[in-house]
Amino acid sequence: MKAVLKNKKYLLVVLIASILLGACKKSFLEVTPRGRLIATKTNDYNLMLNSTDLINYAIAPVYTALGDEVISLDPVFGTRPAKDQRLFRYEDNIYDLAVEPSEITTLARVLYVYNKIINEVMDSEGGTVAEKTGILAEALTGRAWIYLHFTNLFTKPYNPTTASSDLGFPIITLADVTISNYKRGSLKEVYDFMINDLTSAMPNLSPNISSRFRASRPLAQALLAKVYLAMGRFSDALPVLDGAINNITANTGVPMRLYDLNVELLLGGALFNTSMSVIGPSLPTLPNNTESLYSRQESNSYNGSTNNFSVLSPAAATLYAATDLRRRYYNNTSLTYPAGCLRRLSPTIQSAGMNLPEIYLMRAECRARANSLYGSGSAAQDLLFLRQRRMTLANATIPTLLTQNQMINYVIEERLRETAFTGLRWFDMRRLSVDPLFSSRTYTHTLHYANGSTVNYPLRPERLTLRIPPRILADNPGMEDNK
Repeated sequence: MKAVLKNKKYLLVVLIASILLGACKKSFLEVTPRGRLIATKTNDYNLMLNSTDLINYAIAPVYTALGDEVISLDPVFGTRPAKDQRLFRYEDNIYDLAVEPSEITTLARVLYVYNKIINEVMDSEGGTVAEKTGILAEALTGRAWIYLHFTNLFTKPYNPTTASSDLGFPIITLADVTISNYKRGSLKEVYDFMINDLTSAMPNLSPNISSRFRASRPLAQALLAKVYLAMGRFSDALPVLDGAINNITANTGVPMRLYDLNVELLLGGALFNTSMSVIGPSLPTLPNNTESLYSRQESNSYNGSTNNFSVLSPAAATLYAATDLRRRYYNNTSLTYPAGCLRRLSPTIQSAGMNLPEIYLMRAECRARANSLYGSGSAAQDLLFLRQRRMTLANATIPTLLTQNQMINYVIEERLRETAFTGLRWFDMRRLSVDPLFSSRTYTHTLHYANGSTVNYPLRPERLTLRIPPRILADNPGMEDNK
């Protein structure tokens, strides 16, 4: 962005990419541009993809609050904002009428930019067809990324038997702030929309990763696989993940590799800091994070050495062996939580895009679903590749003679070990709720009191889907709410 700011020629583009969401008096996509803005050159649209507005989100605290690995303690819990308390209790109504829901407005602001590019770049001046189609492909990939979040919050988990009648999220394809009265359509339509965006984009994206902030072919492949996972289409996801990992392995652009905690937590390592026991390991900046394929970031108040309102439950904490170096991201709480709880220390600013560990874990699950359990090209091979970088080689071994269902469950547990307190658990809870292997599982939040008593808040199937914020409903008459 420094090069952009140095040149007045690009000031127009910076302003376009800095659109702010308005007061939502007519529509939740209503925006107030800073000045009179017109983009005409192909490079204007290219530079819009560099905007920091596309990088920062406000969703991770919501996802984390909903994850079943979290427990809380009163009276600290009672000091949290009302929305946080309602999320933890899995209440029906989370949002107050007067409150602008950042979970939607942040995403809508970014969606506006992507739609503007999609609608206009092919008619822009000065660029080649290849340049224009490449920019278009990046915006299509970004739009699918936004809709992954919309569906993860405000639609039902994907069930192929009901998806044609289940409510989706409004499909918005125009960068037009005058439109109101958005209709929701079906869930199947939204998932088909994401798949179409990603498959259309893929041929025009570079297989090489030149920037962590920009879309590439392996990113689109990984996102498509994640959509397929949400749909339970594991056999479709597997070859796409193979393609993504092959492209990442062959990449000659920015460095891409898993961090080896055996090395990087030591003095001089990328994650080392002298106060690790207090504040947890460091997180490299977004441009330097070699695990990041798509650099997006979130401020997550559930992580931090001063967080006393939410900790890792004893049940989740037991998933970590004593030799698992991922425990360095936690310490024992000093409050009156039950024994075995762990406080998540870092990162408070977390990488929230698409990262390598999730990609390998997705493939491990798909391989297990295909009954490829051990040996070359197996779930165990992917698990070992990750675990050898999270603990010593001697402790990274995978249990032998696991059945297919046991291996699938082991992968799900490894996903929790890797992603606890990042918000990704919510994605798994939703999709597993309609998976025949896991649909009998129940999820509960437990609130602890200083006197040792507890209150449980079970997650009802209805609350795997958040209700639409009342402010959005009020601004869009006729939009149907979730039950």
